[in-house]
Amino acid sequence: MRRLLAAPQFWYRCLMVVVSIYGFLVGSHSVSFLTTVTNAILLGYLVVGLWTMWTRRTPDLPAPRLRGAIVTWMVFVAVIAHTVLTDGMNPFEAAFDPDPALALPGTALLIAHYVLPAAILLDWIAFGPRGRTAWIDVVWWPLFPLAYGVLTILRAIWFPEVVNRIPYPFMEPGDDGWMGVIVSLLPMIALVGGIAALVIGWDRALARLAVSGLPSARNAMRVPDRLSS
Repeated sequence: MRRLLAAPQFWYRCLMVVVSIYGFLVGSHSVSFLTTVTNAILLGYLVVGLWTMWTRRTPDLPAPRLRGAIVTWMVFVAVIAHTVLTDGMNPFEAAFDPDPALALPGTALLIAHYVLPAAILLDWIAFGPRGRTAWIDVVWWPLFPLAYGVLTILRAIWFPEVVNRIPYPFMEPGDDGWMGVIVSLLPMIALVGGIAALVIGWDRALARLAVSGLPSARNAMRVPDRLSS
């Protein structure tokens, strides 16, 4: 138990849970947004993961392939938020607005769009286990945002009066109708696949380095499967 409590990844992930909960408390979140759904998935995974770490006395989060998928989705959320939704605007301006009515939702968006994506990506870079992903995951991991896009379009068609019918401006149908929206989403799905390839490539590269027996790689990769109490 003492060794688990001494593991930096345990406390780092506890901090992520605290930050995530705070972000949900101070913001207004609708499940019609991919950001909300993805951050909720991350929070649930971390809570279950910390419980697993505690009960199994291990520093490793469970389901490493799911972990990689969540990392991919969170990074995708950050990229789209910064480049498409805010056009590269400084995310700290709203969070540090002197008006609390603006600062609190600005803080929530900062956490959801930047802080937690960066945090879970750093977790993936720094901590194992390694070598559990497969290149086929490049195909599987984009299915979640693809399903979100399809369901959002169907929701908008079936329920035209629903709140947040079009959650994102780039999903607003133009002259080409909904088919144009579907076509415009394809580069984003390809972006998810590209991010997935980088996430998987990092994991597999470090796994190969560990197998090769390089001392520096062993030190970076060494994470015991079980920690004694």
